[in-house]
Amino acid sequence: MENLWAAAFKGNVPEILMDCCGNQEAYNEKRQVFNRRFQFRPAAIVFCESTEQVSEVLLLAEKLGYEIRVRSGGHDHEGESCATDSIVIDLSKMKKIVVDHELSVVRIQPGVIFKELVPVLNDNNIGIPHGTCGTVGIPGFTMGGGWGPWTRQKGMCCEGLVGATIVLGDGSIKQLTENGEDNQLLWALRGGGGMSYGIVTELLIKTFPLPPNTIKFNVVWTGSPAIKVLELWEELIEPDQNYNLLGTNLKIMAKPYDGQPLETSIHECVFYGYYAGTNEELWAEMDHWFAGLPPTTINIPDEDDKDDLLDFSAWDRISTAIRKHNLEGFNNVMFIPPDLDEPAPHKISSRLVKEEGLGDEGRKNLIRSLESPLIHEEGNEAGVHCYVTLGAITGHYYANYKPEDHPLGSAFPYKKRPYTVQYQVWWNTTPEDTELGVEHDVYRYTNEALDWIDTCRNADFPQTEGSFISFKDSSIPTRNYFMESYEQLKNIKISYSKDPKNRFRTRKTII
Repeated sequence: MENLWAAAFKGNVPEILMDCCGNQEAYNEKRQVFNRRFQFRPAAIVFCESTEQVSEVLLLAEKLGYEIRVRSGGHDHEGESCATDSIVIDLSKMKKIVVDHELSVVRIQPGVIFKELVPVLNDNNIGIPHGTCGTVGIPGFTMGGGWGPWTRQKGMCCEGLVGATIVLGDGSIKQLTENGEDNQLLWALRGGGGMSYGIVTELLIKTFPLPPNTIKFNVVWTGSPAIKVLELWEELIEPDQNYNLLGTNLKIMAKPYDGQPLETSIHECVFYGYYAGTNEELWAEMDHWFAGLPPTTINIPDEDDKDDLLDFSAWDRISTAIRKHNLEGFNNVMFIPPDLDEPAPHKISSRLVKEEGLGDEGRKNLIRSLESPLIHEEGNEAGVHCYVTLGAITGHYYANYKPEDHPLGSAFPYKKRPYTVQYQVWWNTTPEDTELGVEHDVYRYTNEALDWIDTCRNADFPQTEGSFISFKDSSIPTRNYFMESYEQLKNIKISYSKDPKNRFRTRKTII
């Protein structure tokens, strides 16, 4: 195979790691995906550094008879960016970022992850609707929709995608624009899922000016009924309310069923928020928000702390932090940093609340789903964490979304939904845990935790419908992820991707 690679690239051979030969230590490191529940052994991992190399690898993989996988950040929750006996087209070395202030756009190559992108944007006093996790790559995030800290005010990231470079199934390279002849492909990339339509090697995304201050905070309740916290959070995210609450999610921990009435049942709840304004303004807002339901703790960074970087932390697994940066024309600008989630085995399944909201019965259904004999307090103590995160979609952007103002539109089908419902189970096993004998305890509880996820996925929950492709669960029918966009996306795949053998496929691609 090595000779074939050399011949195909005419001496300009990218870095290639292969199974069972060469640098096995590097191969074993690079074959890992973010979800450590999956362990694949691809035949080769090819680290492309240009669009032309991507095209060449794609054609050579077909000649050799290998399936392909495409990876930028490797965060696909079902591990579909890698596969055993495949050729992985790894885009992590393609890291160019070019800001165009005149056109208010940024060009981003697919190997860029958010912890690299956000500081560059902030150095230029601009933003895009980026995500929360620092090690997520920009392509899969955007093509899945792109939920994050700015969603309530700026919409999903896919709404700002105005151009792309894409390699099609026959190896040809296309430049996509909103007014181009193949703009239906661009529409599909706006929330229609990753890989189905080609391999994206550059994205062109609209930017916006940053507000003078942004603050990332969290608020915790440990002694209040979860259903009351949920009601409060729903009020705060009402469309056209709390404009400065840029984005938010609510985490509610699952627990063993204890027979308590749902109306008074207590779960630990954490409200994560992203706010445009000063600390003083945020405290004043909170005095109003939480007057009827005082939280246990409120965590807001100290505005006078001069540390450049306090911490990166997981947006829903660990406490939050803040980074500050001095920009020309501003003093002590505070911006929203991405978090550093460590790779770990996990399983996620999702729903979306219907346009009319959960209502009383829906809230009871949600809390009921978080109380189960499959959940064990001992498992939580050992490191098996079960919870739901609710990600706000509704807000200023989608409340004021008029199709006539967006001629091309987007494939993202959930513009009118209030929020996502993401059931999650994570278990952390590190070398330190193993040395302490914790690993054995963790694995006593993982099967039942995964059964709990299955139960939540299959439960009768009529106030919800559909699923969010960025929180992929391979057991959910593909149509559920794309709803009213599904048939059009299939037709675009067939008509535009130049992929008659459907080589751009995984379990959850459009076909």
